[in-house]
Amino acid sequence: RPETRHWWAGLYTDFMATGIDGVWNDMNEPSVFSGGEEGTMPSDSKHRGGGGLPAGSHLRYHNVYGQLMVQASREGILKANPAKRPFILSRSNFLGGQKYAATWTGDNQSTREHMKLSIPMVLTMGLSGQPISGPDVGGFVGNCTPNLLGHWMALGAFYPFYRNHSDKETVRQEPWAFTKAIEQSARVSLQRRYRLLPYLYTLTQEAATTGIPIMRPLFFADPTAINLRDEEQAFLLGDILMVVPKWATNVKYPVGTWRNISLVGENSKTDAYQPDVLLKEGSILPLGQIIQSTADYSADSLTLLVSLDANDQAKGNLYHDAGEGFAYQNGQFLIRDFNIQRGESNTLIFTATVRSGQLSTVNHRYRVGIVKDSGVVYTEWTSEAMVKILRP
Repeated sequence: RPETRHWWAGLYTDFMATGIDGVWNDMNEPSVFSGGEEGTMPSDSKHRGGGGLPAGSHLRYHNVYGQLMVQASREGILKANPAKRPFILSRSNFLGGQKYAATWTGDNQSTREHMKLSIPMVLTMGLSGQPISGPDVGGFVGNCTPNLLGHWMALGAFYPFYRNHSDKETVRQEPWAFTKAIEQSARVSLQRRYRLLPYLYTLTQEAATTGIPIMRPLFFADPTAINLRDEEQAFLLGDILMVVPKWATNVKYPVGTWRNISLVGENSKTDAYQPDVLLKEGSILPLGQIIQSTADYSADSLTLLVSLDANDQAKGNLYHDAGEGFAYQNGQFLIRDFNIQRGESNTLIFTATVRSGQLSTVNHRYRVGIVKDSGVVYTEWTSEAMVKILRP
């Protein structure tokens, strides 16, 4: 009912005044723990509708209930903080609900099977129109083991939504709760995530404007390859990164050259937990600095990892805005295109051009790293929009 949604939205005024940045709407299917059908109210329970929605049964409105709840939450948060972008996380949603909230996959279990299952779940969510989703890393129900947490924290760095979360009755599963080795592995996982923020932010803007998922099935690399359609272990992050978990077996790879890269100096070939991250030939990947919080994020100094194709060419792009507020809707953003092509006398020509946007306060500087089988060869930092570099 519109009256109920208006009441719910009004509850956020005092809430947000305490300094809260985001809201988590839980148990909003709705759930009924006793006497209900399959954990919810009877399917013939009546919903009165209103505001253009007809009256109907709970069978009709069970999932819509969650969407209307997060819609009301967003409206209330925007009214309380009109200059800030709302962040809402929901357990229940419906088609179109991605306009209002991110979603996580519900109360999973601390098992290897549920960790593996999370990949096709998040991929399917993306294909269904929900680009930002992820499971409870480490599992919600049951006691997580050190080995499981190491693997899951490493995998989770590549989910669109990344959160370690568990039931209060379970053992503690923070990154530092087990051994020093697990703590260090989790640190590497988090650092990988932070370095990828420029790329992830670009993918999020792409999802918001085109609907294409952030985390994508491997067959997106080649829709004609029938053998890729049932691959549920490896996946794509955007269209230029392939992620292969350490535990994956008999992975089906798309054709072409995909080069293994290091994001923070780690060696995934010898690391017990970190997935392999492979960069597609002909691609340029923007990386940020290792930071401790998104509050420290800056796109001023970018490392560009380059995987050349057979013609010594590569391309990539970056989306950037203020990270808060709505000025981007009035053109206050930048989309930069990066390009490398073969020059004369064993050189490569690097260019960075503004494709669109009017944001004028960003002075980028770049360090270009050419990925080779033996490692990465870096150039010096430069702020030039065009520079000639020696081919390594």
